[in-house]
Amino acid sequence: MSEDRLDFLLLGATGVTGMYCIPVLQELSKENGRNFTWGVAGRSEKKIKDVLAQVGDKIGVDLSSTPIVLADVNDDESLLKMARKTKILINLCGPYNTLGLPVVEACVIAGTHHLDISGEPEYINSLPEKFNNIAKEKGLYIVSACGLDCLPSDLGLTYLNEKFDGTLNSVVVHANMWFESRDDGPIINFGTWESFVYAVKHGLQFKEMKKVICPEKKYNFRPKLKVCHLPRYSKTVNGWTMYSVACDKLVMEETQKFLYENENRRPVQVDMLVHVQTFWNFLTLQLILLLCMILAPFRCGRWLLLNYPHIFTAGYLKTKDKTPSEETVENCWYQNTFYGEGWKEKLTDKDQEFTVPPNKSILARFKTRNPAYRFSSYAIVAAAIMISSEKEKLPKNGGVYSPGAAFSKTSLMEYLINKCCSFEIIEEKDL
Repeated sequence: MSEDRLDFLLLGATGVTGMYCIPVLQELSKENGRNFTWGVAGRSEKKIKDVLAQVGDKIGVDLSSTPIVLADVNDDESLLKMARKTKILINLCGPYNTLGLPVVEACVIAGTHHLDISGEPEYINSLPEKFNNIAKEKGLYIVSACGLDCLPSDLGLTYLNEKFDGTLNSVVVHANMWFESRDDGPIINFGTWESFVYAVKHGLQFKEMKKVICPEKKYNFRPKLKVCHLPRYSKTVNGWTMYSVACDKLVMEETQKFLYENENRRPVQVDMLVHVQTFWNFLTLQLILLLCMILAPFRCGRWLLLNYPHIFTAGYLKTKDKTPSEETVENCWYQNTFYGEGWKEKLTDKDQEFTVPPNKSILARFKTRNPAYRFSSYAIVAAAIMISSEKEKLPKNGGVYSPGAAFSKTSLMEYLINKCCSFEIIEEKDL
């Protein structure tokens, strides 16, 4: 890569997440004696300058000299020019199912690493087939799901496995989000809702797609993890649980497959559930999910979901142009509770089987505030810093990787714990 390139370039700076990401870039790029260069990219120079001025006033830093690169996701030539101006592109421009692939392609052609915060299964699972070989040839790292979607569960699982003194067989992750307080405005922005609608659509199609994209595993360890996906009350989290349509499980499985094939590690069986604390919230989410599952597969259904979001989100999203207030997002919390079972003994051979049932369990908890914006911003910028400063700890060859596969050997999890989240081992006990 040319030495005159910026270290990091942020695409999607004028979006809600982008406005949170700019001060994080400013902070982390100069922290601990670093001197990383960075800039922002988008379609409108005026909007970018307005955002830089707004963010600069808020954090007390003059950002007027920040490099600006003009690019349009619908213009391949402009995307290529943009990609050639940076070593690592931080892509916040979603939904990725419709806007993501041309950006990744431009990065691969330009010899640029690419990071995003997508949680959309079709997009994530299309990347290896399209770009893995050429990324390996060029030594490029393409890592998706580097935000709230998937990174806490995926990287959290690899971190938990390191802390488990023995052999971990299975882990169930319970995801929970709640608000300490909020105003009567929306709690999500339209981009999040749009991505969710398409994630549901493609998630329903994933069983057939998985046969092509994700061949059957080469391993079949026992005892098999069996999880009830039907709505029920769980003593593990003291709340109601339901099936998760998020792609965390798919990403975690991809990481475990990588660790099995490349790191001589027994794969951990995984599953993901959504946890809500009250029965009424549980019913509301069930209804929203049911309506999405009915309508999202059809064009007319998606039109209804996207044009009348206030109806189908129970008021969580008011209109397309309204975003959550700062008070609401700052009082939002996200938590992953990890419950795992395994054996006290460690194995030296990844294919070795135990002849006795699991005899040890572990309970751990990941927790963060303002997860969608603050945590996602720190996560993706810190991931970019890992590529720049801890490249020797990444997989030997470039390619398309899940967050856990890419960053499990780096200090990314400890870095995030110091900055914006906690990870606590609650209990370890004999079974």
